[in-house]
Amino acid sequence: MDKKKVIKFLVITYVISWTIQSAVSLYMVNNPGMTGTTVFQAGMAICMYIPLIAALISKASFREMGWKPRFKGNFGWLVFAAYGMLPVVAAGTAIFFMIFPDLFDAGGSYIMAQYEAAGVNFAAQLEQSGMNYQMYILASLPGFLIAPFINIVTAIGEEAGWRGFLYPELNKKFGKASTWIIGGICWAAFHFPAMLIAGYEYGLNYIGSPWLGLIVFTVFCIAMGVMEEIVYSKTKCIWYAALLHGSINALATLPSMIANANNVNLEKYMILGPAPNGIIAGLPLIILAVFMGVAVIRKDKKSKEAV
Repeated sequence: MDKKKVIKFLVITYVISWTIQSAVSLYMVNNPGMTGTTVFQAGMAICMYIPLIAALISKASFREMGWKPRFKGNFGWLVFAAYGMLPVVAAGTAIFFMIFPDLFDAGGSYIMAQYEAAGVNFAAQLEQSGMNYQMYILASLPGFLIAPFINIVTAIGEEAGWRGFLYPELNKKFGKASTWIIGGICWAAFHFPAMLIAGYEYGLNYIGSPWLGLIVFTVFCIAMGVMEEIVYSKTKCIWYAALLHGSINALATLPSMIANANNVNLEKYMILGPAPNGIIAGLPLIILAVFMGVAVIRKDKKSKEAV
């Protein structure tokens, strides 16, 4: 592992991204509504390219990141990256709402409230279009099938930095498990300013706020990092890792479409779910990551013993 390169990469990534996140988070907090939300979202999108920029500044090998699309022999990984998280997220969401049925709302009160906070009367827009909320959900479902391929545009910036540079460097010194844990912690910390200031991911009033959120999100990043690193190492193509990243980003919004904003406990329980980065809703995802991680480690061990 090139220690100087890794440290340089992390310092550049955190200094730039934390500065941007802090600025746009404070702006959104002080300017609630559509303008503040738009500025925040734009800033977060820009931050997703910082790991790639930092890796290049740190003299990472651009070619070795695997930019050339590799389709031969990778169809299974393509399907997994694009749609493998759909049943996992659905299972986690179902578990959460079975435990907390009062937090379920087929009328979409949470989404309505989010739009209203941004200055948009979403209910009126649906009425004008002749749709009810249930029709809107059905119409939105096909969008989740193409969303991973759209989200890849921004996800590639993070994946090139984390999976394309940091994880391979860590793996030169550490084993797979240690690489996944250290890499996941570094990746999670990348998001901390937005979480602490703007309530990114869990809000600001959840159980154990603000520190429990940082811990839970770190576990989530470690789990996702395991799967994205495996996909990357198996395909030798960074686009597949970005596709998986884009898929989970898209699906993370799906559970909120059936959450009940009128329940006073919703924000308090956000740390538990219904999004896949919650303690309860994230269990299927974590179990899958552990299963995949153990399988890879065992296979690597057998390969070394056979030599």
